[in-house]
Amino acid sequence: MNKKIVVFLKIVVSLGLVVFLFDQVDFEKIVNILQNVNITIVIYSLILLIIQVFVATTRWFFVLKCQNIEISYGRVLQILWSGLFFNQAMPSSVGGDVIRGYYLKKQGITLGRATVGVLMDRLFGMLGLILLVLFSIPFVFELVNDSIARTGVLFITLGASFTLMFMFFTDKLPGNFSHLRIIKGFYALSKGARHCISNRFSGIIILILSLLLHIISVVAVMIISIGIGINIEWLGFFLIIPLVTLIMVVPVSIAGWGVREGAMVVGFSYLSVESEAALALSILYGLTILVVALPGGIIWAFKRSHTSRSAKSDSN
Repeated sequence: MNKKIVVFLKIVVSLGLVVFLFDQVDFEKIVNILQNVNITIVIYSLILLIIQVFVATTRWFFVLKCQNIEISYGRVLQILWSGLFFNQAMPSSVGGDVIRGYYLKKQGITLGRATVGVLMDRLFGMLGLILLVLFSIPFVFELVNDSIARTGVLFITLGASFTLMFMFFTDKLPGNFSHLRIIKGFYALSKGARHCISNRFSGIIILILSLLLHIISVVAVMIISIGIGINIEWLGFFLIIPLVTLIMVVPVSIAGWGVREGAMVVGFSYLSVESEAALALSILYGLTILVVALPGGIIWAFKRSHTSRSAKSDSN
């Protein structure tokens, strides 16, 4: 019941934010922008985001190898894509990380190691994002003169940075709480993450792939913006999109819908982009991510039907 309430509240937040934004802009202008979008350009962005799935799979493959979890690349790809589908297309309490952990356990991995394997991948994703945001902050402060906006950006960035440091060094904090089950899990996550990042070969690859994943997202948005006629310097996208992604980390909506749109409208307003164009850009980007996630649903459905057939055969 509690999970259903959380999902309901997320849907309310997403719908509420979207309705509020549409109430503040010229709806007909947005429709006109979407009708005149260059579909070929959007397809280029779609292809780039599909490549991003394979990059994400490669990173997770190396993360799992750091834990001595040996799974084929193809299998890791199937699991990750199924998780992506649940993250983007399913407004349910079963998130993509749960799906990933479940299928790792089906591979014979213990629940604890499977959970750490998924969370560690998330942790490295956050590390790449924080590094990009920290790099962009000086440029953001040059661009934005609003003291409230500057304080908000600084607060979000510092909060995320401290959270990240806490996750990496939980086991080094004063006191021993390893007798608590949840703290024991955090200890395992911290030790595993530091082990991975300190490995000269795997650590460098994981860090590069983490940065590359977020750079691909920035370039994908940049490509879509060309398709709808937004003309701003490339640096502007590297200032806004990582911050938007960081804000979306807070799980208050369904797949970031509403939060992403609001953050993009506000962020791109500092680059003199009209609200209608920024909102249309965010909608197209969200739909493109959704399309990329759909093959994961096919993979999941196929695996589920195959499991059901196997179970029936065993019972017979």
